[in-house]
Amino acid sequence: MLGLLLGRGLLGGGIFSSLFGLCAAISAIAVLCGCLRCMKCEFRSCPCVKRMLRCTGHDEFDDFELMVLVHDATFEGRAKMSTLIRITAGSHVVKTDASSRGIFQQPLHITVEQGCRQIIVDLCDTYDRVLASLVIDVMGNILSETGPQSECDYVMNTKSKGIIKPKVKLTMVVSNDDDCEAGLLTGMSTDVDILVRQQLHKAKQEGQAHGDTQLTEMEVLKEAASGPLEVFEGLGKTHNVYVGVLGPPESRRWVFGVWKSKQDFLARKPAAQEIDLLKIETVQGDPTRHHVFVINCFDGSRNHKSLTFRRIDRARDVWVEIIHLLVLKCRAAKKAQKAQSPGGRATSYGASSSKGSSASPHGARTFAFGSR
Repeated sequence: MLGLLLGRGLLGGGIFSSLFGLCAAISAIAVLCGCLRCMKCEFRSCPCVKRMLRCTGHDEFDDFELMVLVHDATFEGRAKMSTLIRITAGSHVVKTDASSRGIFQQPLHITVEQGCRQIIVDLCDTYDRVLASLVIDVMGNILSETGPQSECDYVMNTKSKGIIKPKVKLTMVVSNDDDCEAGLLTGMSTDVDILVRQQLHKAKQEGQAHGDTQLTEMEVLKEAASGPLEVFEGLGKTHNVYVGVLGPPESRRWVFGVWKSKQDFLARKPAAQEIDLLKIETVQGDPTRHHVFVINCFDGSRNHKSLTFRRIDRARDVWVEIIHLLVLKCRAAKKAQKAQSPGGRATSYGASSSKGSSASPHGARTFAFGSR
């Protein structure tokens, strides 16, 4: 009996040893696979590995920062609702503020790390539920020779029932210091600098498309300061208007005009309101509403008045900066004219320049100018 038990024990011990070894091998493989899976996303955190992947050509680009201006998002088929845009690049995620009208005009900055091949753009509701999605290839759409186009409409893939034909309009900009408009722009934040450059470049292209091959800085600014806005009336009511700038030889003075529509502006009909650019006192972004700005000025009778606008086709601070640049150019021209006139001198009105700009705790830009 004892021999039989010992025999079985020895035999059982051999079987158990084999099984233990097999289990150990399977466990080791499972642990190794798990480690590799974890390392798949994080092994580039090792500088040596990251540099090796870049040098060997496995990774086609270095880390870079991408500025995405989210203009608007549209879709059909569902009742009015608040939405937001969420952008994901690897482990980095940024979001716009929610909008009930789908108009955002908000710049977002996101870091695209080496090895990230796709950027995901999601249209979400306020509960972060994905309604539609868009996949953008980094090399094919952003870092290609042609690069991303400004104000480009992208068709999104529907991810929720009731959403039809979702689209998002984006402007994507990779940091680039070689811009011909650099001479106009000083002292503004990186976000606003990029957006203003984009708007000036767009204005220059539109001017050249109309046959003006050699545009001056003032002509570019004049073109850039035209566009749709909403103007506030009493009790917070708003209505759509079209604003533009007129100057010599069309107008004796440089004026910022408000028309009922773009058609009225192009037909050169009388403006509903006109503001002499030299009589603008301040251009101020609303510190509590990132889409609203105020122009404080004097009318022909030297009465103070204010006009409050809400942006539509571009970021609020782009309007503030461009109007500021226009006023400075007009004041510089007035000063030069005074200095060249026989026996003339630059008055405090003509010689005054911007007294400076300030930013509120909420980031709103305010430009104050000298008064007459």
